[in-house]
Amino acid sequence: MYNTWISVVTVSAEQFCSVLLVGFMASGKSVVGRELAGLLGWEFSDMDSVIEERCGIPIDILFNQKGEDHFRRRESEVALELLSLRGTVLASGGGWALHDQNWGVVPEDTLTVWLRVTPEVAFQRALRGGSARPLFNQAESVKEFSLLLNSRRDWYARAQHSVDSELGNPQEIAEDILKFLD
Repeated sequence: MYNTWISVVTVSAEQFCSVLLVGFMASGKSVVGRELAGLLGWEFSDMDSVIEERCGIPIDILFNQKGEDHFRRRESEVALELLSLRGTVLASGGGWALHDQNWGVVPEDTLTVWLRVTPEVAFQRALRGGSARPLFNQAESVKEFSLLLNSRRDWYARAQHSVDSELGNPQEIAEDILKFLD
């Protein structure tokens, strides 16, 4: 019986062909995703970067010119395409996880991980990064950031696992995520 349990765990761990990172803006999805892809020898894709490349304009400008609904549709289209790739670590946009239809297209062999972050740390990271994030530009205080993050927690919690993105550097966090694949 013990050996059966071991083999089930091994089969389960080997079934993951890609990793999807979800979480609030400035939670570290892109930087941790690059580290994780490097450790796995996989490709890395960032939804926001792909959208920017295809539209030829930065996300904040697209968001302001075309509106959030247009941006979310583009985001869903890009996600559907990127989620079909194998051997890929994918960083979602901060708002991607807020829609049932997006979760519905995540393949079963994709490990989903929520990178948790406090509003205070996310706010400081976004400030340091000279952020061009549309919803960051609308939040004028940590309190507003906190309200936005709290409204999203249940959506992010749909991920199979979560990691505190404040406990370590990007490589250490990526190594923590690797444990879910072992």
